[in-house]
Amino acid sequence: MVLPRHKLRGLSFVNVALAAVILVIGVTAYFLFFKKDPPAASATRPTAAVQRGEVTASVSSSGTLQSSQTASPQFETSGTVTQVLVKVGQVVAKGAAIAKIDPSAAGRQLRIAQQNQIAAANSVTAAEETLSDAEEALEEAEEASASPTPTPTPGNGQEQQQQTQSQGQAQGQSPEVAVSNAEASLAKAKADKEQADQNVEAAQAAVDATTLKAPIAGTITAVNGTVGSVAGGSSSGSGTGSTSGQGSTSGQGSVSSSSTSSSTSGTGFVDIADLKALQVVAAFPEADAIKIKAGQTATVSLNAEPGTTLTASLASVSPTPTTTNGVVSYSATFSLAKLPANARMGQTANVTVQTAKAADALYVPSTAIATTGTTYTVTMADGSGTREIQVGVRGDSYTQITSGLNEGDQIELLQGAIGGTGTQNGQNRQGQQPGGGQLPGAGVGQGTGAGGFRGR
Repeated sequence: MVLPRHKLRGLSFVNVALAAVILVIGVTAYFLFFKKDPPAASATRPTAAVQRGEVTASVSSSGTLQSSQTASPQFETSGTVTQVLVKVGQVVAKGAAIAKIDPSAAGRQLRIAQQNQIAAANSVTAAEETLSDAEEALEEAEEASASPTPTPTPGNGQEQQQQTQSQGQAQGQSPEVAVSNAEASLAKAKADKEQADQNVEAAQAAVDATTLKAPIAGTITAVNGTVGSVAGGSSSGSGTGSTSGQGSTSGQGSVSSSSTSSSTSGTGFVDIADLKALQVVAAFPEADAIKIKAGQTATVSLNAEPGTTLTASLASVSPTPTTTNGVVSYSATFSLAKLPANARMGQTANVTVQTAKAADALYVPSTAIATTGTTYTVTMADGSGTREIQVGVRGDSYTQITSGLNEGDQIELLQGAIGGTGTQNGQNRQGQQPGGGQLPGAGVGQGTGAGGFRGR
C-alpha cells in the first residue's frame, strides 16, 4: 500500500523532531555523568605557614563600674529624727555629722547611770573603811593574846573579864569573822562599781549615737530618712539604786542598740559611696571562671568612653556562684589603675582577662587543627598527608605548637574561604598564599616588629 505524498511529509517531520530530542538528551547526559569537571581555583584549600611569635589566650565578660567602698549607716539608738544635715551629691568626710535624733531619752538614761555610779563609788569607800576597822580590831586582839597575862589584883581580873565579855557581846562576832565579812562586802561593792561604770559608758555611747556620723569618706548617693520619722534600733535603759544600812549600793542599767550597718542594700538612713575609687565587677561563666585568678592583668573598655582602653588587675573571684536561668557564673572584681574623668557608677564595662601567654612560640591558625579526643593533627600542604602535633596555649584564632611542626612548614586550613582576612589586635592583615589563596593572619610573625602575636 502506498501512502499519499502529504502523509509521507508529515511522518518525516515527526521523525526529525524525535531525533532532535534524543540528541539533546544524549548530550545532557554526557555532560552530567561522563564529562569530568575542570579544576577550579575555588576548590583549592587555603594554606598557612607555621610562624613564630607570641600567643595569648583570654576570656571576656561585661560588668559595671561600682564603688570599692560603700556604706549605709543607721542610727544605733532609736528616736525621732530632728535634723538631716546632708543632701544627695554632697561629699562628706569620715566622721562628719549626717543627721540627729531627739537625745532626751538617752540623756535621761545617762543621768541615771551616773547617779548609780556615784552611789557605787561611795559604797566602795564605806566598805574599805569597814574592812580597815575590822583589820585593826583583829590586830589588837592578836597582840592582846600574845602578851604575858598580868598578875590579877583583887577586883582587876574580874573587871577585865567583864570588859572583854561586853565587847564580844557588842560586836556579836569574832575579829576574824568581822574581817572576812568586810572583805566580802568590799568585793561586792567593787563589782557593783564596775557594773555602774559600764552602764555609764553604754549610756554615754547611746547619747553620742543620737548623732549619726559617716563611717567612710565619700559622696551621699541617697537619703532614706526624713525629719520627724522614727529611725534607729531599740534603746532601753533602767537604773535603780538602793543603800543598805551597811552603806552598800547596788545599781543596774542596760542599754541595747543595733550596730551600724555597712552595705549596698540601701537600708540605712543614708547611702554613701566612694566615687573616687571605682572598680569593675563582672560575672564569668563557670568554664571561664576556672581560668582566672587574683593578680592576672586585664583590659577594660567603657561603653561611654569608646576607644579608651583601661588597665586593670583582677583583685578577687567570688568563691560562691550565682545561678541565673540555669547558668552558673562567678563574680570577679577588678581594680583600675586609672579612671577617665567622666567615669560614673553603673556604667557598662567590657573586661578581657589574659589567662595564658606563650612568648617566642610556634603557632598556626586554630582552623588548621583537627581534634580527635586528645589527639591533634594537621594536613600538610605538600601532599604528604596528616601529621600529629602537640599544642600549648590555645587562643580563639591561633594555637601554639609545641612539637610536630617546624617554622615555615605549609599546612592546609580545614575551614575558611580563599581570600579571607584575619583579625589580630584590632587590625586586619592579609597574606598571599600559593594558588592565589589569602590566609587569615598570614605573615603576622614578622608584622609585629618583635615577632609577637596576640591570638585570641
